[in-house]
Amino acid sequence: MISQSLVDTNIQQQYHKPSVNHATSITTATKEPFIHDAFLTKLNLVVNAEFHILICQLCKEGIPTPTTRSHIVNKHPELCSAFSQVQLDDVIRKLQLVASLPTAISGPRSIVHGLAIYEALACDQCSMVLTKSRKLKAHHLQCHPGMTPPQGWRTCKAQRMKPEGYGQYRIFWEVEIVTDSAQDPKEVMVAKLMEELNEELKVVQVPTDHRLVSPWLRTTRWHQHVSTLATSTEKLRTSIALPRPQTDEACCKNLQHLVECYFKEAVELIDSTDELVLQRLNSPDPTKHGISNTPFHKHTLDTTLKQYIIPIVCLLAMLLRELWIGMEQENIVISKLEDLIEEDREPSCIIQQIHVVLIKLWTTHWRKVSDRPQHISDPTEAALALLTLNEDGSFKEPKDVTKIIAKLEYCMRLTFLKEIRARANADRDNITEAIACDMLQPWFTKKTYSTFSRLRSLQHRASTIAYETMGLPRIWWTDTDNWTSLKYKGNSIAFPSICAMFQDMEDDLITTWENKVLRGLTLRVDYQDLVDDPTNTDIGYSFIFDSKNTCFRDRTRLVRAIVAGQGAFSSFLLQQDKEGELIWNHAALRGWLQDYAQLQKLLLVRAEMLSGAPTRGTELTAMIYRNIQTRPTRNLMIFGQHVTLLCQYSKMTAQMGHDKLIPHGLDAITSDVLIQDLVLARPFAQLAVKICFQDQGITQLYKDLLFVNFDRKFTSEDLSAVMSKYSLPHVHYALTINPWRHIQTAWRRKLKCAVEHIVEIDETEDVEALQAGHTRRTENRIYGLSAESLVGAAEDVLPLFLQASTSWQEHCKVPPGGRSLPYNQARTVKEPTRGMHKSTTTYASKPTMVEDIVNKVVERLTPMLTELMQAITNAPRQARLSHRQREKQRRTDSTASEDIRKEETDSAEEKEEDTDLQTAIQASLARPPAGESSTSRRRLMPEMSLEQQALSKMRELLQREDLEWKSSQQRDAMNTVLQGQTDIVVIMPTGGGKSMLAIIPSLLEDNKTTVLVLPLNSLIMDYERKLQGMRVPYQIYTPNKKLNPRDNLVIVSADKSQTAQWRSTLADHAHHKMVARMVIDEAHIPLTTKGYRKSLEHFYDIRSEPVPLVLLTATLPPSLMPALRETYQLVSNASIHRQGTNRAELRFVLEKT
Repeated sequence: MISQSLVDTNIQQQYHKPSVNHATSITTATKEPFIHDAFLTKLNLVVNAEFHILICQLCKEGIPTPTTRSHIVNKHPELCSAFSQVQLDDVIRKLQLVASLPTAISGPRSIVHGLAIYEALACDQCSMVLTKSRKLKAHHLQCHPGMTPPQGWRTCKAQRMKPEGYGQYRIFWEVEIVTDSAQDPKEVMVAKLMEELNEELKVVQVPTDHRLVSPWLRTTRWHQHVSTLATSTEKLRTSIALPRPQTDEACCKNLQHLVECYFKEAVELIDSTDELVLQRLNSPDPTKHGISNTPFHKHTLDTTLKQYIIPIVCLLAMLLRELWIGMEQENIVISKLEDLIEEDREPSCIIQQIHVVLIKLWTTHWRKVSDRPQHISDPTEAALALLTLNEDGSFKEPKDVTKIIAKLEYCMRLTFLKEIRARANADRDNITEAIACDMLQPWFTKKTYSTFSRLRSLQHRASTIAYETMGLPRIWWTDTDNWTSLKYKGNSIAFPSICAMFQDMEDDLITTWENKVLRGLTLRVDYQDLVDDPTNTDIGYSFIFDSKNTCFRDRTRLVRAIVAGQGAFSSFLLQQDKEGELIWNHAALRGWLQDYAQLQKLLLVRAEMLSGAPTRGTELTAMIYRNIQTRPTRNLMIFGQHVTLLCQYSKMTAQMGHDKLIPHGLDAITSDVLIQDLVLARPFAQLAVKICFQDQGITQLYKDLLFVNFDRKFTSEDLSAVMSKYSLPHVHYALTINPWRHIQTAWRRKLKCAVEHIVEIDETEDVEALQAGHTRRTENRIYGLSAESLVGAAEDVLPLFLQASTSWQEHCKVPPGGRSLPYNQARTVKEPTRGMHKSTTTYASKPTMVEDIVNKVVERLTPMLTELMQAITNAPRQARLSHRQREKQRRTDSTASEDIRKEETDSAEEKEEDTDLQTAIQASLARPPAGESSTSRRRLMPEMSLEQQALSKMRELLQREDLEWKSSQQRDAMNTVLQGQTDIVVIMPTGGGKSMLAIIPSLLEDNKTTVLVLPLNSLIMDYERKLQGMRVPYQIYTPNKKLNPRDNLVIVSADKSQTAQWRSTLADHAHHKMVARMVIDEAHIPLTTKGYRKSLEHFYDIRSEPVPLVLLTATLPPSLMPALRETYQLVSNASIHRQGTNRAELRFVLEKT
């Protein structure tokens, strides 16, 4: 079992009882434990007053005086300058120091001051103390044969003279820590009780109530395994801890470096291994899914391997530190590995033994121990359990466990690859790689009795739990009206501060370009309508080098200016030597390259934070601006007027074998400065690098990469550092890559400029969507487009991606991309302020010439309007109702008024406030519709009330000059609809005239759109027949088609109204024509179809524009009104018009059968 020792160092020899051959004047400690000397203090040395020996305060060990100099040189070389052998000899004589260290110390005894104190285990038969349970067990078997070892060893404190060197110096003795006797005994008792309680709490507890155990731990039972060890969490974590590079543990010396060398050797075998063998290695379940077409391969970055081997290093460290129960044969190979490491044998021998240990671990069927069913017998899984153990005794979440398992699986495949090659290369039995793979395949596939299969099973469970478990939010909105402020992990962040940060970046970018890169020179390349062929994969191609872009032909203007010594570049070129060679000022060139790196940082950070959805730092820093031999698809392209970054989504490249490309549009300032940089400054940068470094690799970086950091590539850490530099002064929080991803995504969703709010691609599956669990829409929305799909479907999809980028830039008050303007002109263009509410609709002011055109139209229409008004005035008046009819109408209205009063009471009791929505509705209606000025509205408005206009239009449609309102509720509802100030609920019986509430406004209001949402296809057909019969113009929404601005009435099905494509289409339509209202007929259906119409379960999303809702229904009892309010998120002052729904012609008969 895991011992309770604090592993520090290891004893390399067997215990021998010390002989009393040293001075017997060992006395108890004096009152002053140390003797100090000024010279020794400089060397961090002190004299132990009891034994008169030198003690190193840094190492906490004794030093024989003859070895003092070698100790300083080997362990503390920084102190060599203060060492003097002459002064040391004087101190030795003066203080009468002992030359050798004592070896006859036995315990228990008081502490020897200055020496390290260790957690140890004591033998129950003698005074032997050791730090490892297996060493103590070996001692017990050797020195006390026939005696049964105890179930658990007594813990104690121990000391020794030195952790290495002469064997007698490394023998432990037990010490007792003496407490202050003057302390209150009661206080001591209380402290002891609390200490015992704390010790109990430090051990992982197993609740008896399974409801207190997480689903992950219920399936793994790791908490039960840890509890059987009966060891504190701290000691368990220490047993699995990664050894320090300069560790004092002899068994783990250079372990991490040795493991890294081992796996590097395995990685090098990939290139020379048969591809089918690599494919089989990469096929975890060949019986179910067949052999993968993607072979097992290296990581994209070489540095990734160092992170992947960490779990393996911890696994081996745990085995070297402890004796694993039930592993007789395995303990033999592990002990041999320990001996090789402690003896400092050749690295090749140790690496070979590491392979033997790993193969032994991963080709063994680990059966459960019958008498300890809760104990994990597999060391790899046990190490995984301890690696996920947190400091407080809890376990990591499943989402964090999957990363560790993935690293273990990758390293296991490398080990099996090494074994396959070793068996195939052995000169026996004519074993080939294929035969060796057959022999080992059961150990690296699923559904077998192997460690690999167990890890794959755990990975599937962890992934399932992680995907289906909703995490707690990192974002909390503090402003839910305008979405201008939020808290990220408790830190307040305001959107105006973000905008101010971007302004500072912009100022620094322009200043760096003009004053540090160009050094005051007025150089510029003007361009317009650039040509870029996305299908061109020729090596070296870029729009910069396209022959059709003649404006870029001269790329040496800055080089010529520098050679000529213009401006601040006069000191760059010193002179020419006799052979005509140029002599450059290397200091000036390096200084300019550092300034150029500063420009690159600013371009990089603006590309990350302003080009739409944030990209991964590792992808952004490795972008190329021209096609290269190993990657013929460049990351910088021109689409229309947009300078576009095709961000390579390489996160899953190691698993999928291909990349994804996500388009990001740059803002106007960054676009122009980047083009100026590549055309003017980059050629001189390549020249300066070649002169300064004489390194082909660095020169190639400047030739290919879009962003270069002086003499190396940028890293994610570099990007985070720049982001922190600009964010800290404004938001008082370091917005590095990860926090920015969460914060920006939250704002983009609220501002409706996320790609998922703009792009709506069909649901059909295709080759590009073959990733588990993703449709084509999800694939393109989240993971981007493949390089192949950029030619073809991209003409439909790419503009939408770029629209998302420019929308975000406009909200950030940054000149948006897609303009091809010089940066100084782009800065002077004032953008209209974007609203922060849900709507994406904006309304532009109308130019004067539109007013003039309207005046001319009015002059033409005036005679026609005069005749129309006379006709309406002479129309028959409403016939008076007879006394009986009026009385009948009064009773009907009185019955309905009871229901209305109840609904008004319920409405008054509602607590929800929606002033922001009401304000947005009123603000949108307060603006004149697109194409209509305030003057023209006054001139076109007839001298009639809204009620009279509506009634006149109804008479015209139905061709009945004596037509009157069917009820007062219909009349009042029509007036409220035409006023358009609030949400409206209309409950009228069939035939009560509800449909007119949608049709009449579309005819009366010029240049205003009424949206009619219908939940049934049969209802759509009924409306079509009715509208065609009355010759009312209308249009029906069709996906992938824009709404025409001619017809005021738009019909859309309820299912289509829930799609993002409809919301995008309506938002685009609202830019050109005002949306006045949304009418939903049969509004009760979302309440009655829950459970079988998924598209209507979240019908509150119907209001994608801030306009009033008009709900029509003939079937809504008062008891369902609260549910209706909640379903449609109605404003609190919604107007309700209910007419009695009693049907006199209907009769209900109950008969007993």
